[in-house]
Amino acid sequence: MNNPGVFALAALQIGAPLAAVAQEAITDLDGMTAATLEFSFAYGSSGGLTCSAVVQTTLDGKNWRDIARADFTTASAVKHANCEGLLSKGITAYAALGSEGFYDGVLGNQLRCVVTSTGTYVGATLSVRASVR
Repeated sequence: MNNPGVFALAALQIGAPLAAVAQEAITDLDGMTAATLEFSFAYGSSGGLTCSAVVQTTLDGKNWRDIARADFTTASAVKHANCEGLLSKGITAYAALGSEGFYDGVLGNQLRCVVTSTGTYVGATLSVRASVR
């Protein structure tokens, strides 16, 4: 595959509420067959209510599809997902992911993270990394 390695999909402080803020895409991942995702949320202190991180992929550079979603509230946590692109899947209708959702078997040539939060966190951070192969 082009460009295997570990990539930061998100690395940010969570303060004021975020409304589906897309982070910069990791491109040039032609031939990607798998990606291990790590979502790491460090809770600061009072104020924040929810934070979700959705990893998306695209096949055409325009239409982004959710493949993994991790949700956090008022506690620090680390969550993982392993996405495989070589799975045999039947025809299915696409739907955006709900809380802690996962959609396996679809990997395009780009990955990005979209972050949404409610409430105002103080000192919270979010890191999303992908080990692509």
